[in-house]
Amino acid sequence: MPVSGVLGRLLEYWHDLPRENGATIPTRTVLHPVELHELLPRISLMKRLDRYDVRVSMIGTSADALWQAPMAGFNAFDLTSPAMRENTARLYEAILDQPSGVQMTETVRRRDGDSKEVESLYLPLAARDGTPTYIIGCTVDLQKPKYGGINDRLMLDHQQVSSIEFIDLGRGKPTLLFEKPKPRPRPEPDAKWWGRFMPNKPRPSDNSWLDS
Repeated sequence: MPVSGVLGRLLEYWHDLPRENGATIPTRTVLHPVELHELLPRISLMKRLDRYDVRVSMIGTSADALWQAPMAGFNAFDLTSPAMRENTARLYEAILDQPSGVQMTETVRRRDGDSKEVESLYLPLAARDGTPTYIIGCTVDLQKPKYGGINDRLMLDHQQVSSIEFIDLGRGKPTLLFEKPKPRPRPEPDAKWWGRFMPNKPRPSDNSWLDS
């Protein structure tokens, strides 16, 4: 599937980042968030510390103050269902170790029981020493591909993926087999962690830079 719109702009930006000594992927240090402009509210940055320890920060907001709990530094696997833990680890490995880009479409269920289709793009970045360590990601609501309410800023657990396509970044595409998760009852959101993703202040007014 073609990468276009908001996600296409991120892919173009990634390709245009400078590389040193013919490296396949750029380093985190050449990433300048201000250059991403309107993409910022949808941008996340992940750092792999271990196979099951991938730390997440949101670089598109000023504002831990905007949320009920800090958005930086938590482990992505804390929000990953047990059935998808291994598949998620394999996905992150494919992005970083191939390396490869990933375009994914999936269904996200909201707290009120409704669901929506979202599309995401994930691309690798290296540490200063060239080790593939970081993943930059961007997610858009397919019903509102340009802008969405700040309440829609959700971390995805990759439980209901409808399509996934790897993007050749110069080293080919990975041959990856995912485990088929066992069916499970529809989960009830746990307010204890869900509160992390709900605004602590009123939604910013229209046309403000935080209005993603």
